[in-house]
Amino acid sequence: MMKVIKGLGIFVGLICSLLVFTVVCLVAINATDRTKSPNTLLVENWLKQQPIDPSENGYEYAITIVGTIGDDKTNDKKPLISFSEQEVELTDNFKTACYQTDLIICSQFISDNSDSIRNVIGAHNANIQQYNTLLDMPYWQEEPQSLTPNNQAHWGLLFKLRDVRQLAAIISVDTSDNKLDQQATVAFLNKDAHFWNMVYHSSRTTLNHMIAVNMIKYQLNLASTLAKTTDAAVATKVTAWQTSFELTDSDFERIFSGEWLFAHNVTEQMLIEVQSDSVAFYEKWLAYALLKPTDSDNLMAEYIVSLVKEPVSTTSMHTLKEPNYCANDNYFQQLWMLRYNPIGKLFNCTVYGTDYKQRLTNMNTELEQLRTNLLTAKSS
Repeated sequence: MMKVIKGLGIFVGLICSLLVFTVVCLVAINATDRTKSPNTLLVENWLKQQPIDPSENGYEYAITIVGTIGDDKTNDKKPLISFSEQEVELTDNFKTACYQTDLIICSQFISDNSDSIRNVIGAHNANIQQYNTLLDMPYWQEEPQSLTPNNQAHWGLLFKLRDVRQLAAIISVDTSDNKLDQQATVAFLNKDAHFWNMVYHSSRTTLNHMIAVNMIKYQLNLASTLAKTTDAAVATKVTAWQTSFELTDSDFERIFSGEWLFAHNVTEQMLIEVQSDSVAFYEKWLAYALLKPTDSDNLMAEYIVSLVKEPVSTTSMHTLKEPNYCANDNYFQQLWMLRYNPIGKLFNCTVYGTDYKQRLTNMNTELEQLRTNLLTAKSS
């Protein structure tokens, strides 16, 4: 029995020694960070923006209206607006009745709900004026510090505000006429389309780009109802729809470099948070020992540059292959590849699962189809 216990003790000692040796080796291997790679320098060059007056920046103004959803409550900008469940239901029902339907259904909804619509418009008159001011903003520029999880805007509130502003164009609060005001609606669509087309070609992340895509889809869906029933030429009255929504190389460079910056900011924020007194010592040690910010930037930049240069796939096949440290048939070889900056590499592996360039291209194709349908629509 003593021999067995002694043998187990030796075995446990060997295992502990091996673990200590492994940790020492990992610390030694991760003692220094990398220098910036050519890909990182290229992405940083894509990030450069011309300075603009903050008072003319639509993004900054939108944030002042709807606020952010950041976890850091001391920096959180509380939204200036809110909507009741009844107001949200009304705007949702309006879209069901008036988007890609016909004017009879839409007009009936407006007539049946005219009092409720006017009440909502009256309750949010000041907010409607804020949205009008937003549409007059000449620029949309997302500042680097805004590209973090803690600084994302309450985009859902902006969607609802736009819905209410749209109702204000459709029905006049100054008359008892319950019909759709076509002239005012087209005028609103013209300004709204111009602004969100600017956002579409100025946004710096896939999320904000998708916000613009959805706003444009709302415009086109309402216009299709007008085009099919009363005004086939409505598309020609909206100047932003006279050119395609085609995404250029510079658009992809801007959007995907913004994604790189978002990942960079997440890494920096994580390293800042582990400095808190509430974080255990071993967590701090692991973060500083096994996460290398510059190397992580280089890995992400390699992915971003490959994504920008990747030709758009004509099939559903994803052409960007994962690095060997993400997927390798040889488990021990994969572990060996993860010996340096393992946390950064594992984080980087998460971005390879989706072809974001294909996704943006598909959204662009959908918008182009809606625009084409609108331009070729005939009044019934």
